[in-house]
Amino acid sequence: MSASVISYQSGPFTTISMGLPGDHEGKTATRVFFVRGADKIALIDSGLYGGLPALQQGFEEMGLKPSDLDLLLLTHEHMDHVGNNGWLKAETGCTIMGHKARADRVADNMLNAKAIVHAFPEGESFDLNAEYLDWMGPTAAGIDDFIAEGDKIDLGGGIVLETVEVVGHSMAEVGFFEQSTRTLIIADPLLPPFNPVLYLYEDPNAMRATFDKIEAFLKDRDVQTVIFAHDEPKGAEETQALIDNCRARVDKVEASMITHIKANPGITFADLRDKCCDDQQVVREWRALVSIDASLRDFEAKGLIRKEGEGWHHVG
Repeated sequence: MSASVISYQSGPFTTISMGLPGDHEGKTATRVFFVRGADKIALIDSGLYGGLPALQQGFEEMGLKPSDLDLLLLTHEHMDHVGNNGWLKAETGCTIMGHKARADRVADNMLNAKAIVHAFPEGESFDLNAEYLDWMGPTAAGIDDFIAEGDKIDLGGGIVLETVEVVGHSMAEVGFFEQSTRTLIIADPLLPPFNPVLYLYEDPNAMRATFDKIEAFLKDRDVQTVIFAHDEPKGAEETQALIDNCRARVDKVEASMITHIKANPGITFADLRDKCCDDQQVVREWRALVSIDASLRDFEAKGLIRKEGEGWHHVG
């Protein structure tokens, strides 16, 4: 067997790491999380399709057969978190649980890709396969049971996963809190500073509200450990520092946008994306379009900017 794919193990939790290709290669990985109770075994997220060998090896290292898996719990619908759903459903017969708001995308890989990569005409030049469809297996598997804020999943032996909604990065994202170990598992609401792309958010107000929510949750629940999909596990103090960093990065995106709209009256959506990516020295790609559009809509609703033709102007 090759080197271990287990990157973290503590109590009921075992984390399997999968390296990411493309712009992310050598910078970030995605992680999936086994949680073992006395009665049931759950896996949080299925990862990307290129990581399937690591997932299969993870089962072997843990001494599990695929048929031992009872539940697949999804944090959100993005390609690197649902890429092995089809394989897991076929091999294990597990029950898939996730938020209902993006259930249609989870069940349909092509819809999933088009709904975000080609969400705007400016993104239609991006290949749906590169870093999206090719991160998901040839078959999808939809959500069997919906979960929402406060729902509890009892795995037996005192291991209970409480669902925590953490929307903003995706408007259908959840995390899970395990009370007995005071462990919070979240995927992408807090992205690491070494992420090579612009901070991805669908709604800046929801994103900032989630930062506030996680900050309060750390204190109110006396969280001891936070486990992330794209970063190493952290204690509460380190997580607070990451929250501050994430807030600052979202603020920086929006400050950059306002600066360029003021300096370039009539600037187009695509040009604004490029300038903001260049400011933060990240890749000009489809994720950035999502964030820029979200803040443009918010600025327009607040009366800070207006659109004339294909360009944007600052008001005031």
